[in-house]
Amino acid sequence: MSRIKRELFLFYSRPLFRTCEIICNHAARLFMKKSALGHPKIREQLERLNKNRIDLQRELNSIGTGHSHICAECRGKCCGGVRERDSFIDRIIQDPETRHLSARRKSGEMAAYKYITHSTEIAEAKPVEGFCAELTNQGCKIPYELRPMQCTAYFCRLAIRQLSETDCDRGIRALTGLMRVQFRTVILAITTVIYT
Repeated sequence: MSRIKRELFLFYSRPLFRTCEIICNHAARLFMKKSALGHPKIREQLERLNKNRIDLQRELNSIGTGHSHICAECRGKCCGGVRERDSFIDRIIQDPETRHLSARRKSGEMAAYKYITHSTEIAEAKPVEGFCAELTNQGCKIPYELRPMQCTAYFCRLAIRQLSETDCDRGIRALTGLMRVQFRTVILAITTVIYT
């Protein structure tokens, strides 16, 4: 039974979550009226979605803490490339006031930068050339709950192999919750028409 749960978790973590993310981001971008992001009702709903996102990402972090040795041995292949990972939904949920709603490879900075405290440890960490701009020789410089959803949802086969059936169940629930957050953001984007 554990093998089936692991394969199911892998399916949720990789193709299912990524497909949901792509569709929801494009849909939210199409419908979102930026002028409505300042409306109190929209702000309140975005804050609730963000709190929910943070809780779900913390749950995924608690599941994934046991496989840091796998990530260290892998040396960040899942963080490979310089492609930035924050999405439209990450931006509007984390910082509705951001001027840069498009992916940061086009303009601006990740919404999480606003909240990062630049400790000496982070300042001394060296970026890993050829990988994600946030990956350093000491790991990701962004706290887990502020990372893009794509980064926290991703679990490789080796990491999942280390998980118990209970962890896989918890992970599937958390990933389903993150997909629900993305879907609700699309619904909220559609309702912004009323507030413009």
